[in-house]
Amino acid sequence: MMSVRSCLLSGLAAILLAAGPVAAAKPPTPDEAAEAYVQGRLALAEDDLGTAAQRFDLVLKAGADDQLRRRALDVAILGGDMPAAVKLANQIALQSESAPGEGLEDSMVALTRLAGATAARDWKAYDAARIAFAAPGRGGESGKVLATLLEAYGLAARGDVAGGLAIVEADDAKGISGSYMSEHRAHLLALAKRWPEAADAYGAIVAAEGANVTRLRIAAAAAALEAASSNPQYRSKAILILGGGPARDPYLMEARARLAADPKMQGRKLGAMPQRASEGLGLLFLRLAADLGRERATGPALSFARLATFVEPGLQDAWFVTADALVRSDKPDLALQTLDKAPTDAPTQLIANARRASILASEDRTDEARAILQRLTARPDASSEDWARLADVERRAKNYPQSIALYGKALQLLPEPAGPAHAQLLFLRGSVNEVAGNWADAEADLRKAAELQPDNPVILNYLGYSLLDRRMKIDEARDLIARAYKAAPDNGAIIDSMGWAEYVRGNYAEAVQLLERARAAEPADPTVADHLGDALWKAGRRIEARHAWNSAAALSPEPELQALLAKKLDFGLDIALASR
Repeated sequence: MMSVRSCLLSGLAAILLAAGPVAAAKPPTPDEAAEAYVQGRLALAEDDLGTAAQRFDLVLKAGADDQLRRRALDVAILGGDMPAAVKLANQIALQSESAPGEGLEDSMVALTRLAGATAARDWKAYDAARIAFAAPGRGGESGKVLATLLEAYGLAARGDVAGGLAIVEADDAKGISGSYMSEHRAHLLALAKRWPEAADAYGAIVAAEGANVTRLRIAAAAAALEAASSNPQYRSKAILILGGGPARDPYLMEARARLAADPKMQGRKLGAMPQRASEGLGLLFLRLAADLGRERATGPALSFARLATFVEPGLQDAWFVTADALVRSDKPDLALQTLDKAPTDAPTQLIANARRASILASEDRTDEARAILQRLTARPDASSEDWARLADVERRAKNYPQSIALYGKALQLLPEPAGPAHAQLLFLRGSVNEVAGNWADAEADLRKAAELQPDNPVILNYLGYSLLDRRMKIDEARDLIARAYKAAPDNGAIIDSMGWAEYVRGNYAEAVQLLERARAAEPADPTVADHLGDALWKAGRRIEARHAWNSAAALSPEPELQALLAKKLDFGLDIALASR
């Protein structure tokens, strides 16, 4: 699957197909088309989409081949123009009938056609696309499971839910494939209104902490409430299921509050269970997107997330998965636009606002991020996470006193006994105190964090390096870093700390070996290159040391390090350090 960037640089055909007529009265000549293509690529590289669209429009007027249409399909899906994507997929399918292809590209053509047929409730077209997807040799075991579920939902869409269930129940898939089958068997049982079976099926998944557990937990409670009409014991099960999830999850909080206000509530009003086959299909695409996103398969994850939002726009999580994939694709503005399309219920908007703030902060739009988070923390039921996010924004903006105070507020709101969440906030507050020069407070926070999470390599490394940097408790610092190194032996930052520990202890040959490994793991880190230069100098390898310092200086280090590197290059290590 080509990368998002390469897809975009290859063409903007989805936009072009949707655009109106251009000024040219006749198709461009080959030379004009070639010139327009180059101009379009240059404009696109500069994110000038308007100019790029005009230029690529001329290219398409000269004729689009199958490969360009396929690239156009990628761009349409990635950009969220699903009607254009469906149109392109149908065009590709017509051209490819005599020579069907294989692999992910042709699978996405079939799935896009299928999504379009679902949106149009055209089940004949749905079956044609489903059969095309199920072509022999496509997708291996995972493709087989997906094809089975597509067939099951096609039958359910026609009213034959029992037929769909029969297909799913007959499958003997194991592992991750079995997880998919179990989840969608539960959804199909809900569509069939077989409530006790649905409640038990959802409950088994929740007990095993399956994927997308919040939605499935609410679905389990909803099915149990429906089952309570024939077996009152299921109402107690519903209450226990809702109470067993995270205390501060917005969706679970709302579900608990609604059930408390209306103890006789029907399960279907609680939500989360699919009410129609298309919603089950959307949940299937959503699960695929979420799993692929966790594996950092960003392009496919975004494609499946787009399909999920297309067939069922009301699936809240699908908009979040889409936005996350767009952020990883370096498209923050498009991610923000995607969040604007998320459903408007209170829990969804709470999560959407937190994500908006995170995206804005990462783009250095601090005032906008701060404004969102200040509104969130002004709520009477503001959570520890809300305050921690605001603290993160102030930390990024180098407003250290405010950040420290806000992390303190976040810590106050965490329930006792102290656990991993306390350790994380203590680590963050400690790191800000350390940067701000409040070493006594920093050390206290970092030591408490390490006590709560004694095997966390990031915390151990930070505390150890901070001691080392101050030439304090050198042996303890080295031991802390060694523990971190044992837990994460391939982490470049930790290898650098190990090398620096040997440098401080005077073991220069060992330091060089470790720092050369760290340099290979972190080639863009100026501090690692600087450390290597120092160790090489002390080991008597002065030409190599100057080369390392030159490399560090070329990596845009902070001004203080840049000035020190200049002195090292001019006068050598000893004079440079003596003049500090």
